[in-house]
Amino acid sequence: MRESLYGLLCALMLGIAQMCMYTGFDSSSFVVEPILHSVSNRAPGTIDTHAGYYGSAVCLVAYMFANLVAPWALGLLGSKLSLVLASSCLTLYFISFMYVHFIPYYLASALMGVGFALYYAGNGAYLTEHSSRDTIERNTTLVWTLGSFCMIIGGVVMLFTIKPPTGPPEISENKTASINETIQQWDFRQFSDSEIRLMYGAFAGAALLSNFLFAFLPKSAVANSLAKVNRRKHRIGLGEQLVKMGRTLADHRMVQIAPAFCLVGTTTTFWICVYPTTMTFTKKLSEHVYLPAYYSIVLGSAEIIMGCIIMVLSKRIRNFAQMPTLVIGAILYMTGALLALLSTPAWSTNTPNDDRTLWFEPSVEIVLLIALLFGLADNCFNTSRGVIAALVIPDQSAQVFSIAKFYQTVIACILTFLASWLSVPAYFVLITINIVIGLILFGRVAAKTHKNEQKITEATNGEAEAIPEKKIIHDMDH
Repeated sequence: MRESLYGLLCALMLGIAQMCMYTGFDSSSFVVEPILHSVSNRAPGTIDTHAGYYGSAVCLVAYMFANLVAPWALGLLGSKLSLVLASSCLTLYFISFMYVHFIPYYLASALMGVGFALYYAGNGAYLTEHSSRDTIERNTTLVWTLGSFCMIIGGVVMLFTIKPPTGPPEISENKTASINETIQQWDFRQFSDSEIRLMYGAFAGAALLSNFLFAFLPKSAVANSLAKVNRRKHRIGLGEQLVKMGRTLADHRMVQIAPAFCLVGTTTTFWICVYPTTMTFTKKLSEHVYLPAYYSIVLGSAEIIMGCIIMVLSKRIRNFAQMPTLVIGAILYMTGALLALLSTPAWSTNTPNDDRTLWFEPSVEIVLLIALLFGLADNCFNTSRGVIAALVIPDQSAQVFSIAKFYQTVIACILTFLASWLSVPAYFVLITINIVIGLILFGRVAAKTHKNEQKITEATNGEAEAIPEKKIIHDMDH
């Protein structure tokens, strides 16, 4: 089998496994805050009111610190086993929703954070092991595009597991809220225990399937891969790995590109967690019980469409998957964020309400248009980030991938912890600032990376031309 075809097959299998693993996570993230809000309304001592936000924050804290040791764990486990363990952590998180309680929920959230660190380290390593400089853009886009089908499948699962409300919500005996408050809360979307178990049981099944798919991934790297497979005799200890991480973290290229890595965290937090919550907490939208499912399907479809566009244009336009793609993503995302700002009550981020919007009333059509724009933009952001992370310091790609996720997680963790105090306008300002700074600095690093690649290519070609000349001179001497 040709190396290019073999690498394509590996990327295809990796993308399908990622799709299964993320089928539940992305889609459930759209409703986890309202779901746990409903559980808290029924039984206040079981889980916190804003446990959806807090659990995400706990996951991100664990993820943030786990990223620092992920390259060491990757060297110990290898890319394939890292992926298997990572998907197992996600499976346990879904299982924790079979009986919602703050102890298993927060523990599973922390474990999932560790799993994410292992996954992205293993994902980046597996991609670079099975990609050359000529195929990295294609393979990165393919994996992300296939993985994006998870939101379509997750949305379909939600369509079959979400049940329209048929009566007033259950209220536990120790419920302390007043009758008026209960009636007011019933005006908004509530999730029953059976509905939660059915939804997360399906997500756990998909994650379990990913465990087996990761276990059967081909292991052998391509001959001209961007990364050398980490053999046991070349592995280094945790202390040495942390020193290597520190040096990479302090590299001027990593410092300059940090805002671009943070950009993925800022934008993802808003489209995956904050904005979907506003759909349930905005009275005019909460009556559309299937809206989160439609949001998931449209967003996932948009990710796939953009992935196909990037794959086609990357073949025709050199380095299209870097700065050009990032600029396109920024324009699309800012358009969606502006629509969200103008059509969403400011405090629907944390409180059920029927407040006025800045301009026009929220509607299903506007929500789905925003989902389309966010999906197109997200693929652009993640593709650009993945490509530049593989190229900026090629001999330290494992460290770069982990640092990229570290930066993303730091900003996402801060925003998630503060989610119950931040309004939609506040998010819009933060996103705008991050996009502007990220674009400027990403452009500088990408330009320097292109120059370095050009020098390496010229030097390689010069050496290749010099070899026949030396041979001719040698033959003439004899």
